Amino acid sequence: MLKKNLKNINLLKFKLKLIELKIKLLGILIKILGLKKKKQMENNETIEEMIRRIAKEEGVDPDLAVRVALCESGLDPDATRENPDGSVDRGLYQWNSYWHPEISDACAYTPECATRAFCKAVKDGNLHWWNSSRHCWER
Repeated sequence: MLKKNLKNINLLKFKLKLIELKIKLLGILIKILGLKKKKQMENNETIEEMIRRIAKEEGVDPDLAVRVALCESGLDPDATRENPDGSVDRGLYQWNSYWHPEISDACAYTPECATRAFCKAVKDGNLHWWNSSRHCWER
């Protein structure tokens, strides 16, 4: 009887692990599908097109603005990275919550606001704020 109960418990544990894996897989699929939808803006402008338009309006090299966003977030405006120190890198340009408290969550996660803030930083001579990803975006 005890052996049968142990077998049943082990079988239930195995089934639970399978269910957990299925849930994780489903979550990944939902995220992937959601990211594809997010890449298209309301006015049918892609994230990349929006970055290029704003950078041009702001007098910043559009190629640079796109490369930095691509390296920082993969052009995902919802990209989030929690750091060991408790700060959070947010949005297209991974605005750090500790070092850039002037950039609200609302701005960091809004593609247009984040891009305009990036352009302002570049024009103010602060491209070095993205030195940690320079190896990726620098030509």
